[in-house]
Amino acid sequence: MSRVPALSVVGWSGAGKTTLITRLVPELAARGLRVAVVKHSSDAHPLHRPGSDTARYEQAGALLTGFASPAGVQLTTPIAPADALPRLLERHTGEVDLFLVEGWKDGPLPKLEVWRSGLGPPLAPSRPEVLAVLTTEPKLPSDFPQGLRTLSLGDVPAVADLILARLRPERRAPLPPADARGVTRRPVQRWNGAALSPAQDDDLAVEEPLEIRVSGDPVATTMRTPGHDRELATGFLFAEGILPSVDDLGGLAHCGRPGEEGWGNVIEVTPAPGVILDVERVRAARRGTLTTSACGVCGRRNVEDLLALCPPLPPGPVLAPDAVARATEHLRGVQRNFARTGGVHAAAALDAQGQVLAAYEDVGRHNAVDKVVGSLVLAGSVRGGRRPHPPLTRQPAMLAVSGRVSFEIIQKAAMARIPIVAGVSAASSLAVDLALRAGMTLATFVRNGRFNVYTGQARLQPP
Repeated sequence: MSRVPALSVVGWSGAGKTTLITRLVPELAARGLRVAVVKHSSDAHPLHRPGSDTARYEQAGALLTGFASPAGVQLTTPIAPADALPRLLERHTGEVDLFLVEGWKDGPLPKLEVWRSGLGPPLAPSRPEVLAVLTTEPKLPSDFPQGLRTLSLGDVPAVADLILARLRPERRAPLPPADARGVTRRPVQRWNGAALSPAQDDDLAVEEPLEIRVSGDPVATTMRTPGHDRELATGFLFAEGILPSVDDLGGLAHCGRPGEEGWGNVIEVTPAPGVILDVERVRAARRGTLTTSACGVCGRRNVEDLLALCPPLPPGPVLAPDAVARATEHLRGVQRNFARTGGVHAAAALDAQGQVLAAYEDVGRHNAVDKVVGSLVLAGSVRGGRRPHPPLTRQPAMLAVSGRVSFEIIQKAAMARIPIVAGVSAASSLAVDLALRAGMTLATFVRNGRFNVYTGQARLQPP
């Protein structure tokens, strides 16, 4: 698709274009998209009533003419060349996620055709930009293009699926590169019920400390699987409310030199010029500096310190229950170290269509989540509440995690504004309480097409 996310809905008068769009807009909005609609007309009817003040402004040569009232603001341009609408759409790209243009049969945009027999012949045979024909007719004309997709005009969710697939053709994130430091070997003997086998080497997950420093000051030490430390440090600082966005980040680098003892276990975070990162937030909230691989919330002075960082999430998106039920299946593709050791966890961020945006492994559940969130922060897909939000087409909708869903998993997802958490195992009581307080959807025992849901059932589309 072009860099302007726009589609025309075309068809003969009376085919049902307006009705489709009025049903399509709330469907797309429920999936997290900001949609703008433009009505295109080939008739040269005036935009301003002849003789009105605004018509006189336009006649005088005003570049923009409009109204401002308590109901809103409307600006219009005078009669312009044929590329006026494309320029307008391009100017506002980034402010909305999709433009739907009703009409404009001969325009350059990709098109969806609404067709009913008796109104006129299909437009698709003469317009290669038509992606699909939406109709209620049981039989199509003989000259209808072979292979062109057809959908039922009443199946609005299927039309939305088609649009989203068009908007997001390359959304699946590549797996992070394998890091040999994540697995080591140790001799092991196995008891078979009668005797010990001879010793042989066995793969084990590596657990080593990572000290995170900000401007030279130690902030925390976490026990993690080496590899993807940049993402881990970024996600940790973001979840703590220290790093609002990638714009506040100046640099990330390991201290020391390769080959030195312990190299790679200390990472230095440098703020961007003119930015001050408030590391006292972490120091005040933790009695010590060690965060284990089992529970990053250990050592917290007060759980309320964490609750205060989690503002409620807005409603939506609404997903089919099957999408949530399949969320944890995406973890299998990233669990390469787990396949060798059986000793690491995984986390993955997915969009509303189930496409993987980021996925990582680590010996600690919360570290894997930090790596996922850190990856999204570094990509500019996730920002703190004080920063403008990026286009919603890049927003994660679900966080899938292996193992138990703890309080801190929910806290990190809430900070990243990920509304749905799907865990392979159980949840703690505090995790359920925080999910309820933050307006999140929490699903547990997400396996084999089933799950339990404790909070946020409104995001599950009724069968």
